Amino acid sequence: MKKIVIKVLLSVLIFILSNIGAEALINKEQYEVESTENVQKIMETLCSDEYRGRVVATDENLRAAQYIENYFTSIGLDIFDGDSFYNETGLRYRGKENFAINNVVGVIKGTEGENAVFLTAHFDHIVGQNGQKLMGAIDNASGISVILQTARKLSAKAKEKPLKDDIVIVAYNAEETGLNGSNEFMKKYNKKYNKCYNINIDCVGAKNCMELAMGNNDAKSEGLYSAMRKIFNEEEVPYNDNVYATKNGVIRGTSDHQIFRMYGYPSLVIGDDNIIDIVHTNNDNLDNIDYSDLEKLSEVLFKFISENFYDMNEIKTGN
Repeated sequence: MKKIVIKVLLSVLIFILSNIGAEALINKEQYEVESTENVQKIMETLCSDEYRGRVVATDENLRAAQYIENYFTSIGLDIFDGDSFYNETGLRYRGKENFAINNVVGVIKGTEGENAVFLTAHFDHIVGQNGQKLMGAIDNASGISVILQTARKLSAKAKEKPLKDDIVIVAYNAEETGLNGSNEFMKKYNKKYNKCYNINIDCVGAKNCMELAMGNNDAKSEGLYSAMRKIFNEEEVPYNDNVYATKNGVIRGTSDHQIFRMYGYPSLVIGDDNIIDIVHTNNDNLDNIDYSDLEKLSEVLFKFISENFYDMNEIKTGN
């Protein structure tokens, strides 16, 4: 009888321990990060009632662009072109011709400036069913928070010791209407640099998504993906080999990185896997954001760019 009891107790203990392990896998441990205060503040601002929706050609969209412009000013970015961080797309929507549809673009100028890293994310969102304003936390306030936080760190580092290449920070507008903002941008600037590559952030930091989708389907971008996977391995950032925005093996969406590929430049998109059923719904809200994920990604991108994890010499041609 005693032996049976011991066996039963051991079985129960093993069951409990195995379930604790499973729980740890499901609920990913918090990253050890400096602070999530900055990314959380950006997220809460862009998802507040004043900015909620951020639909192209609306007051909320204009306010979001102004917020990003002010952030660029506060961290000391230089204007990329012209006399303003606003970068005119030339797009207008019928019935709303008074609404300028601008990208917001800043640059951290390098010592040489012949080549560039483009760090990008879109800030617009969509209108929900029955015209309701969606929060758009994952899609894509998350991406904006990451590029702004990364730009802040890169700008501070460049003031201490300038980087060799230009770092161009682009907050795209009109992604949701068909990659229009990025398309107009690259029409104007696809020959500005000798060599360049693009890291595009779209839909990150979702709770319980577990892994980033890091599968690649573009031959010219494989070197860039390999370099990013290497640093993800070093920094223990979980990812898989699924292509971004797929469900059951079928691609259901895309993002602005595709426009760089049209011009022959390496590009990658960093986004969570398994988010197709979350975005563009009321579930895409701040309750489903893991701020430590956002901060960790910012720290990794800062290291990737500032330490030149991807050798620009691998880029054979731009066009």
